[in-house]
Amino acid sequence: MNRAALALAGLLLGRIAAAQDLPQGVQLLSRVRAHMSEEFGRLKSISCLETITREHQQPRGKMRPLDTIRLEVLTNGHKEFYASPGDRRFSDDHPMTYAGSGALSDGLFGSYLKDVLSGIVGADYKGEENASGHLLVRYDYRIPPFFSAQRISTPEGSGNVGLRGSYWVDPQTYDVVRLVLDADDFPPSLPVKQMTTSIDYGRTTLANGSTVLLPQAAEFRLAKFTGETDHNRFEFTHCREFGAESTIHFDGPDSPTPTPAFATASVDDILRPLPGDLKIAVKLRSTIRDGAAVGTLIEAIVADNVMSKNSVLIPQGSPVRGRIRRLERYEDPLPYFVVGLEFTEVQVQGIRYLFYADLVDIGVAPGVERELTTKNTTTLTVNPLLSGENSGRQTIDHLSLPTLPGVAAFFFTSSKLELPQDFQTMWKTRLLKH
Repeated sequence: MNRAALALAGLLLGRIAAAQDLPQGVQLLSRVRAHMSEEFGRLKSISCLETITREHQQPRGKMRPLDTIRLEVLTNGHKEFYASPGDRRFSDDHPMTYAGSGALSDGLFGSYLKDVLSGIVGADYKGEENASGHLLVRYDYRIPPFFSAQRISTPEGSGNVGLRGSYWVDPQTYDVVRLVLDADDFPPSLPVKQMTTSIDYGRTTLANGSTVLLPQAAEFRLAKFTGETDHNRFEFTHCREFGAESTIHFDGPDSPTPTPAFATASVDDILRPLPGDLKIAVKLRSTIRDGAAVGTLIEAIVADNVMSKNSVLIPQGSPVRGRIRRLERYEDPLPYFVVGLEFTEVQVQGIRYLFYADLVDIGVAPGVERELTTKNTTTLTVNPLLSGENSGRQTIDHLSLPTLPGVAAFFFTSSKLELPQDFQTMWKTRLLKH
């Protein structure tokens, strides 16, 4: 062996010895990060159906079901995008825009894990743990508020927080199988005492037979100092990869935030504006019941011809498209639902128009109310030594819902929701200003 070969062999042996001298868990973490970087790259072409079951607890109350939300979610590697199941176009708007109230988390599809495994976030090796018969390795981490970019917004206040927690990896496959995030360093402007998120990951087999590491389920809990608490349960199903038959395209380079959409040559994705001040009566084509999920696409039709300048501009029966925006269940002070139906487009002879209109009237149906009026009676004892000397004080509360273009929001007073398929709403279009 010549001197060059001996020198090279010595160098390699030196590197191996140096690697063996590294602290326990460092080599494994390096392999995990490299492996997960490849997995993150594959997420750019995969979407999943995200089902969110939400619960809410009022101060000094019980945890009660609120609603169920279904969205399709995908990522471009940096941001998450959402759409109603079966919709044509994804948006980078926060998923909270699909709900009218409560709490909702994003970043579960890959953003959180990508941030935690980045090189700027340190990891503290905690050793091996047995989880349901599987040997896993645990790492702890902490991200200060300046680096976490985690922001919590509530009606009472908002602010940036830090993140800390743990993640567990399979030392044989280098897959991350669980991630836990706890918010800390709450600013004084934020009336929140706890925000915890946990995400479970697993191998998912796609239609082409390949497997990819994807989130399987997650939980989110947010608690305020008042005792008000929100709890969300996430399930990820129906994951698919966009290939030759179904691809994703993004808006042009002039768009500041590329928005992905299903690319098909036969679909016209342009939404043209309608003239202002048109009166449009819309009638549902299907029954909406309390088992429906927020985000579900809904179909309706134009109930009567829409006239403009003595001619029919929108014929009766023209299809109207939208989604369920709110469907929340409450029990106090009486059983009722908050319902929000959002209409987004109307189609006339194959041409799609933006449904940008204000709600004028809601049809008559049992249980439907634009405003909810409740009466509360408080009994006051005038003289506790004398029986019968009590008086009552009654307060009347009026609940109303915010007005949004294209959204019919109302109350349904019953313990069971059933909105008939011929339920009608009346609208007046707004003139879009450019």
